[in-house]
Amino acid sequence: MNNEQPNVTESDADFERRTTKLLRDSADALEGRVRSRLTAARYAALAELEKRTGKPRLRVPGAWLPAGVLAAAAVLAVAVWIGQPVGGPATLVAEATLIDEDGEILASNEGPDLYADDPDFYEWAGTDQNGGAG
Repeated sequence: MNNEQPNVTESDADFERRTTKLLRDSADALEGRVRSRLTAARYAALAELEKRTGKPRLRVPGAWLPAGVLAAAAVLAVAVWIGQPVGGPATLVAEATLIDEDGEILASNEGPDLYADDPDFYEWAGTDQNGGAG
């Protein structure tokens, strides 16, 4: 069996052997003049293929590289410009003040005044389903 195709069954391998032998026998049965023309046509096709793939029409590292770098820089500049805060420095100071106040609440030993708004609600929320205290 072929190592490259592990799922090939024995009948597939036998079919491949018979087909290969039939193809080679038919190629050997051709006249020399026909075989010569076929060989010349094959080499001409390979040369044409090599000529076409030898010079790609669009070379990215060549002429397109500066344009790509410029486009990437423009996208980065727009992303940085859009990502800036709208309010400027005053907004940043206000946000820092809010963060400081939150930090002070979290760092203090006293809890926030939750019961000041609606103490009945918090008492109700602390009870379980049976009506007992939680």
